[in-house]
Amino acid sequence: MRRIHFGAVLAGALCAIACSRIRPADDPAPAKAVRMGTVSLARESEAAKYSAILTPNAQVELAFRGSGYIVELYRTKGADGRLRPLEPGASVTAGTVLARIRPSDYEAVVDKTRGAQEEAQAGVAASEAQLVQAQASLAQAELDFTRVSALWEQESLTKPAYDASKAKLDVAKAAVDATKAGIVAANKRRETAQAQMHEAQIALGDTELRAPFDAVVLERRAELGTLAAAGIPAFTVADLATMKARFNVPDFALAGFRPSQALDLAIDAFPGTGVRGRVLSLAAAADPKARSFEIEVAVPNPGLKLRSGMIATVHAPGGAPGPARLQVPAGALVHDPTGQRYLVYTIEQTGGRAVAKAIPVEPGPLAGNEIVILSGLTPGESIVVMGANLLQPGDPVKEVE
Repeated sequence: MRRIHFGAVLAGALCAIACSRIRPADDPAPAKAVRMGTVSLARESEAAKYSAILTPNAQVELAFRGSGYIVELYRTKGADGRLRPLEPGASVTAGTVLARIRPSDYEAVVDKTRGAQEEAQAGVAASEAQLVQAQASLAQAELDFTRVSALWEQESLTKPAYDASKAKLDVAKAAVDATKAGIVAANKRRETAQAQMHEAQIALGDTELRAPFDAVVLERRAELGTLAAAGIPAFTVADLATMKARFNVPDFALAGFRPSQALDLAIDAFPGTGVRGRVLSLAAAADPKARSFEIEVAVPNPGLKLRSGMIATVHAPGGAPGPARLQVPAGALVHDPTGQRYLVYTIEQTGGRAVAKAIPVEPGPLAGNEIVILSGLTPGESIVVMGANLLQPGDPVKEVE
């Protein structure tokens, strides 16, 4: 287990600076509430333990994309033998239609867009037929102009006849170009109609609310006959086939964990029952308030015995071997304002007022939810065990139960 060591000279100098920052007795700053405890002795060879909370592998809120009256709810046989809408705790398979809103309004939109699509398709067909006719006229005009040009070169044709043939050719070319442009426009109208049709069909399909995966219903807010609003959750479902155990560790204990590492857990709700999980992720940044790092552990859940919100005890590798050592609650240990050392706080009287006094310490390994202290404290010494992360040296404090 990695330990953090600090230079004695640096610690003493920083302590002197920190202690010199004590506020005067007449400082009007309000006292900060803290809870006190005492430094105790760690038991030998106590394995590191963490309290974790179980959460679903995935949890989603299902809502209708559009609004409408709920005309159908998925029903299962209840304890009384009657068919009833889904209640919390019910299991559903992926793709199950949990609820359906009245589809008639959306079907009308589909019918309307289908008509527009058919009209656009007919427009494309008509434009293509016009193009065939225009191209035939152009071919005839080109053939006529070729004969007229030969006669014109032989001076066997008058200028007006030549000009008329040339004009007829130009008109035929313009007609082909216009028809091609018409086909492009008709195709765009058809594509727009197809997109509208596709969107209308999606909206029609979204009148059904389906389970995205094999899940357990955590909450049902939908009722038969009520008006469902777009985007308002109707069901909350969760994947409980695998659970996640989440817990936090201080920075110096983070090195004892790695991805895919196997960890043993004890489930408080099932005494004597243990499971083995594997580390999914290690937080890249510490929680700004607790100054600890979250770890997620994947826990198999055969039979869906484990439920969201249950508490588990994680047995971490290592521990506090050797002779008995001093220990303090993890919440009592904080970084000093410079972030270069660790501190615990105690209370001293200055000018008739209780103020926070910083004590530099050298932390050792984690022992359960306690941290072994290698130096800086004595057994039975009174320290701040709750609220230390909000303190600065010299802050007025008051002790609460």
